[in-house]
Amino acid sequence: RFVYYPMTFRQFQQLRPEIAAGLPASGKATGAADDGTGYVDPRTGRLIPWGDGAEPSDEGGSESGTGSALSTLSNVEQLVASGSILPIRFPDPGKPEGIRTYRKPVMTMKDIHFTYEGSERAIITSASVTVTLGSRVVMLGANGAGKTTLLKLLIGDLEPTEGVGEVWKHHNLRLAYIAQHSLHHLEEYLQQTPIAYIQERFRQGLDVELSKLKTLALTDDEKAIRDQTGAVKDVVGRQKRGKQVWYEVVKPGRKGEATQWYPLEEIETQFKPYVLKMVKNYDLKVQALESGLAVRPITSAEILEHLDDFGLGSDLAHGKIKQLSGGQRQRLRLFAGV
Repeated sequence: RFVYYPMTFRQFQQLRPEIAAGLPASGKATGAADDGTGYVDPRTGRLIPWGDGAEPSDEGGSESGTGSALSTLSNVEQLVASGSILPIRFPDPGKPEGIRTYRKPVMTMKDIHFTYEGSERAIITSASVTVTLGSRVVMLGANGAGKTTLLKLLIGDLEPTEGVGEVWKHHNLRLAYIAQHSLHHLEEYLQQTPIAYIQERFRQGLDVELSKLKTLALTDDEKAIRDQTGAVKDVVGRQKRGKQVWYEVVKPGRKGEATQWYPLEEIETQFKPYVLKMVKNYDLKVQALESGLAVRPITSAEILEHLDDFGLGSDLAHGKIKQLSGGQRQRLRLFAGV
């Protein structure tokens, strides 16, 4: 039977000390010994003393387990060397073409409003965001404050309230999207291996998860419009003319198909919304070609090499995703995202 205690953990400890005493302490959760003398090897359960005369630190707090957690952090290199912590080695993405400094904006939101369908309360109002290559952003807020909604609006998984504000992303910026819930990207592949999952996700030279974003995926009605006379059927080219980006589009007509060039600003203001989705999809294709993703074969050997950089060895790579722990699934999602 589930019993809910509407109180802080300290109050719960005082009310039910017999239950609290059986819960794992902070030191046990991080792999550190409660007395700070060493760490617990997760593979053997043995206490391993800190080496080279390293002494754990007690700075930072007086609550039980705080010193142990800090001592673990101060000995990360030793834990990595022993195999108790598996590091994640991220690849260097480089700078997008056209972005020369880390202070130049690569993503912006201006005066964005958003209300979920069926709700009368706006969850986002007058939100503005600027992200540069040098940005390292952490969002803080209570449950339901709109943190996830704001992030989805920024990366294009949601569309802002029509006619209010704008969201902009540099056309050469490559986006890695890791959803909040661990099964968001994996639920269709639980019976497959991590290797097969990566091969299927990037089979067409593009990340199929990005193509599912609301600001990229065409609806059935929008797909039907493409074949109408005078409508934009496809985007097939891109050029930089001065400070503006122009796109070459295909339009079906009475005498066959013809191409025309239009600046992005005109496409955003004068064309139907689906054309901008096609522009963004074309940008993804160009990025895939320039990075080599679209033409490079995705072999098992290459995937294994990069999975190892994320702490997923050969045994895990050849097993089913449903058998991975929550942390291992997060590593797989990180790997696929970048």
